[in-house]
Amino acid sequence: MPLPLSYLISSPRRLFVAIVLFVVLDLGVLLINLWIAAQVAQDAVAINLAGRQRMLSQQTTKTLLLVTHAPDAASRKAAAEELAAAFSLFERTLNAFDQGGETRGGDGKPVSLRPVGTAEGRQAVKATLLLVGPLANTLSTLKSEGHLDEGAARQAMAYMVRNNRDILTQMNRLTTDLERDSIRRTQELRAIQTTFFLFALANFLVIVLGLVKRHKQLERDRHHWREIAQRDALTGLFNRAAFRDALHSALANTRAEQRSFCIMMLDLDGFKPINDRFGHAQGDSLLVRLAQQLRCASRETDVVARLGGDEFALLCPQLHAAEHIRQFCDRLIATIEQIAADQELPCRVTASIGVAVYPQHGADGDELLAAADRAKYAAKREGGGRWQVAEVNR
Repeated sequence: MPLPLSYLISSPRRLFVAIVLFVVLDLGVLLINLWIAAQVAQDAVAINLAGRQRMLSQQTTKTLLLVTHAPDAASRKAAAEELAAAFSLFERTLNAFDQGGETRGGDGKPVSLRPVGTAEGRQAVKATLLLVGPLANTLSTLKSEGHLDEGAARQAMAYMVRNNRDILTQMNRLTTDLERDSIRRTQELRAIQTTFFLFALANFLVIVLGLVKRHKQLERDRHHWREIAQRDALTGLFNRAAFRDALHSALANTRAEQRSFCIMMLDLDGFKPINDRFGHAQGDSLLVRLAQQLRCASRETDVVARLGGDEFALLCPQLHAAEHIRQFCDRLIATIEQIAADQELPCRVTASIGVAVYPQHGADGDELLAAADRAKYAAKREGGGRWQVAEVNR
């Protein structure tokens, strides 16, 4: 029975067992196919020999006529030899159908036959044995002494003329039954083969689905751990390494498309006194709140990161016009001042923001970061709570 997916993917050993089961089932299909081929070949031999019995019966009748009407002794002897050979082979094959055993095939090689297994076929064989029994007694001297007197030959010929039709009918009955039985057994083997194949196919599909599901789970785990490696533990924002990777990707895209973008470096003013007076828990709470507001204020395409301490950075791929930068930075400054007010802090908390635009302020990531950092410190020197665009890189 195919194994459930949850069972398969829970253990590599179970998945290995399922694969082994698939191989076993596949081998089973192959062996059954070989079995069917051997069975069909054996049945074909039996059916051909049953058909040959009719020919041998006819040949026996014909040679009896030749024996009784031979023009000379030589012809009589030749006919008697042919009669002995034909009837002996007929009798030997009939006994093989009855009890199982060996006879001679059409190519002269030995052939083994199984006893006829069906009721209809056995009745045909038994009826034929009864029909040829008197003939065998009459021809006994031919088998034992090699010659047949004229009276016995005429008696045997008369018997065959009367009963040959019945013998042919029974042999036709046997042939038909063998064909029907062969078809039945082949269909049964085909049904078994199909069952094995369906089980093997189902098991194979389960294995494939299990492997796909396991691969997806590994990909999710890999993505999860990659996300963890790229995220700041406190705020959930991207960390410094992830921000630099995003910056390099943005540079590659904008160079190809000949577009502009900007980055912002943000540093809180007055954050250290909060840690000193109210403890790091209060400071961490403020950083988490700031991270939430930065995410809300930014676009879906923007990358927001915490570089460390109270230093944050934003990558804005679709922001480069001076007016839009002004509006966005003013909104950020106001939002940060409101955070401190919402938390009822007794001291003022603002932010200094430095802005650098590609390609005016830098041709690569390091130049842009350095330009934005200089602009940030220039804003701090102006008293903080403001933003500053970097000077054009010459």
